[in-house]
Amino acid sequence: MKKIISFFLLFGFLIVGLVYYKFFLPPKKEKVTDPKIKEILNRGKILVGTEASYPPMEYLDEAGNFLGFDIDLAKEIAADLGVEVEFVNIPWEKLFDALAEGKVDLAISAITITPERMEILSFSVPYLNVGQVIVAKNDTQIKGIADLQGKVLGVQRETTSEEEAKKYTDPSLVKSFPNYDLAKEALERGEIEAIIIDYPAGLAMVAKDKNLKIVGKPFTQEFYGVALQKGQEVLLEKVNQTIKRLQQSGTLRALEEKWFSK
Repeated sequence: MKKIISFFLLFGFLIVGLVYYKFFLPPKKEKVTDPKIKEILNRGKILVGTEASYPPMEYLDEAGNFLGFDIDLAKEIAADLGVEVEFVNIPWEKLFDALAEGKVDLAISAITITPERMEILSFSVPYLNVGQVIVAKNDTQIKGIADLQGKVLGVQRETTSEEEAKKYTDPSLVKSFPNYDLAKEALERGEIEAIIIDYPAGLAMVAKDKNLKIVGKPFTQEFYGVALQKGQEVLLEKVNQTIKRLQQSGTLRALEEKWFSK
């Protein structure tokens, strides 16, 4: 009889111990071995490069705060890593160099995934499907890409918009600007006849200026991705996990509604 009582007492202690271990002991932290992840965790923040002159994707408000679709995405990535995020505002033509030189950990700046860029950078899974559109004055005679031949077009330098514009008019007629604010000013002054720009940014541009409109529909299909240094496979997987979580939860769709319906 004593043996039976002892057995049940031992069994009871075992059950209590298992319950305590599972529910009350703090979870054992996963051992971090990847150098880049270690660097980010030790720093307590992830450095994200962006060119903040491209609403609604990334821009600065009057107080100098970073806002936009990509900014919210970066915050989600940082939260999943358990760190803060610090944004570094970098001119577009210097952004990829800053990433390659390790000045930032990620670049999130409405970056279209292209074969040429994939040769020098790693990219996340796509997080947004976008395309090129034409922005022109309301009284324009341009009705579509067929009307662009012989027209003076404005684009941002070293972008896929610049590449596309040169397909539809003489390359000498494509005027490249450091950012789209300057291109818009040139359009308003009549120095160019239309702007080629990614669809989300085109929406933001015409929303702020009632004298401008989007002509037709997007005429390309492109995808944005988060850019990383080559070889950062563990960080890449972490970024992909966040993007997939946001896709499955409907958060990415909510961000589209938040930023593109303004």
